[in-house]
Amino acid sequence: MAADFLMFVGHYGPAAALAHRRLRLWHCFVAVQFVDILWAPFILLGIEKARIEPHFTASNHFDLYFMPYTHSLVMALFWSAAAALVYRLLRRSAGWTGALLIGALVFSHWLLDLLMHKPDLAIWFGGPKVGLSLWDHRPIAFGLEVGLYVGGMGIYWARTAARNFAGAVLPPLVIVLGVAAQVFGNWGPPPGSANEAAMTAIVAYGLFAAVAAAIDATRGPR
Repeated sequence: MAADFLMFVGHYGPAAALAHRRLRLWHCFVAVQFVDILWAPFILLGIEKARIEPHFTASNHFDLYFMPYTHSLVMALFWSAAAALVYRLLRRSAGWTGALLIGALVFSHWLLDLLMHKPDLAIWFGGPKVGLSLWDHRPIAFGLEVGLYVGGMGIYWARTAARNFAGAVLPPLVIVLGVAAQVFGNWGPPPGSANEAAMTAIVAYGLFAAVAAAIDATRGPR
């Protein structure tokens, strides 16, 4: 099974750090990957384009040459605003503070991608593309991804308490799972195709959201 889109665990760091009484962990996990959750079906439907080029960067094998509907700056802002509004409507108990935090988490994906990607993030449709290419420096990219992820999960772990045995073991388990996925993604073989990677992404994001929901059910505020 291809695992390259399992590897971007750094996105989950801000999600875990901001999860609290108003925001469930699994809501935050979905928010930070929302544009990639859209990217996967857009790839499968041919709306956006990517190709597999072995060692396209030092860290992965993706040439993400056309994805303006999910990863341009203009659309990232649009999806962030839309997510905040929908969250406000569906989860009134979170208030506008919670909704704005969800919107910020959606947009955090683009900011981290800006650090990692080659210049493939359009500012607007047909506009210039940006990206600081940290993926071409694998030790730095890996360290940043894992540091954000472990740090964010550590903050969540410290701010919550286990209600039962599952609540005690799930956080370290999901940390190990994420780090292992990052290692495999950075050093593992390329997927067979962009479509295969997209399908793997759907499964991966669903798995991480499900584990986060299990953590929500077994831990509470200290």
